[in-house]
Amino acid sequence: MSIDSDLKKDGIKVIESLDTYSINTLAKNVSEKIVSTFPNFGFSFDALYNRFSNLPMYIADIPEGMSEASYFYKNSAIYFRDGMGLGDLEKFAVHELIHNLQEKKDAKGNLIRLGLCTFKGSKISGMALNEAAVQLLASNILGYTFENVTYYDITFSTISPNCYPLLCNLIYQMAYVTGEEVLFDSTFNSNDHFKNKFVALCGESVYSQLSDLFDKILVSEEKIISFNNKLQNTDLSVSKTKSLYNKINDLKSQLKDAYFSAQELIIKSYFSTVFKTLITSVDLDRFRKKLYSFQELIGTTANYSFFNDYYISMMESLDNRYDILSAVTDSYNTYLIPKNESKFTKFINYIKKLIWKKESIHINSN
Repeated sequence: MSIDSDLKKDGIKVIESLDTYSINTLAKNVSEKIVSTFPNFGFSFDALYNRFSNLPMYIADIPEGMSEASYFYKNSAIYFRDGMGLGDLEKFAVHELIHNLQEKKDAKGNLIRLGLCTFKGSKISGMALNEAAVQLLASNILGYTFENVTYYDITFSTISPNCYPLLCNLIYQMAYVTGEEVLFDSTFNSNDHFKNKFVALCGESVYSQLSDLFDKILVSEEKIISFNNKLQNTDLSVSKTKSLYNKINDLKSQLKDAYFSAQELIIKSYFSTVFKTLITSVDLDRFRKKLYSFQELIGTTANYSFFNDYYISMMESLDNRYDILSAVTDSYNTYLIPKNESKFTKFINYIKKLIWKKESIHINSN
């Protein structure tokens, strides 16, 4: 299929080539930002600038609901939505230029890998994972900070509130497990280091399930946007309008379920696995702190209690493990953990009192 056919299929119509000054300015600014943001990744400003400044870039009519810019690997070109100033062009160029860096092709020029996404014939794996990782990278390069937002009745923190916000939140949760550097390495360099580390910590099936859930969220959002665009048509019948609203509500429910399934899968697979490896008081304390800090990353909705319930359950398990270690160390008279003082027990009781107090206030207020 030709480039023109691909563009036409996506509804993209080229208006004109982006002028040389703008291309060079984008190449310069983005190259500088990548090098300064990731000084230890071996990037060279000259190499990046030469690569980016020689890419074809175009201004185009792009259908509403699609991204403001699109990268086409067949001609290594970027298509920007018409009407943007240079500042906005740069904001969206970062994401697409990362795609250019990710690109790996076979001898025939067929795309075989794009960061976390692999292409095997007609089978594509990890598309949404990669989009999330690229946007997380782009947000870091652009110097964005985390914000609390609410989408689809889910309140969460994200570094990218306007582009793949939910997916960026989830990929950041995965990076909390592995460390950000290995995620960024695999995203830039299209390798399996991130996948292998996550699989080692959480399991192959978990990684596969998360990839599918990411895809489901991405597809659901795209369909919601498409249906919302159709609702802008004032000629729709009442029955057609009602049908579209019902479809949108169903998709929102599916998206919400997929998000919380992914989040809970990350929490259970990682922390339950790591718990089994704890053998010293230092291990226990580090684990407690890491689990406690994870609450800053999660999405919540009305009456969502999974994390709190899991946290209390795990704290009780930690307290039991603490007692076991105390008994073992006591028998050898080494006292790695003082037998008569359990800070975990005190902590558990404190948490339970807080929860009891909140529940009492809620009951009395009703």
